[in-house]
Amino acid sequence: MARPAKLKLAPVVYGDTWNGLTVSMASTGNAFASTLSSVRMHFRDSAGTLGLSLASSSGITITSAGSWAFTVDSRVLTLAVGTWYWSIECTDAASQVKTYLAGTIPILNDATT
Repeated sequence: MARPAKLKLAPVVYGDTWNGLTVSMASTGNAFASTLSSVRMHFRDSAGTLGLSLASSSGITITSAGSWAFTVDSRVLTLAVGTWYWSIECTDAASQVKTYLAGTIPILNDATT
């Protein structure tokens, strides 16, 4: 399997609202022979400890299963200050699970507190 596409998300100040993500996967050939069934996104610290987990049942909205489009809802991020590693895992209707996107998001110190 190919490695996930790597993206560095814009920094977010601790306790501020993160704008979320809108994703529309482009298919080449028969890469998406089946419809999108579920999506999960995990945020882990440098030690691999899970800080936040989102799913298509809570925090992620599949906007078009056939064209593999989804939105990770905006939310207040209260992850500890530092660099967090995230990944997005998609499951199709045939139960094939693949991690297509991954990267980092810096959480900055809130200087107003």
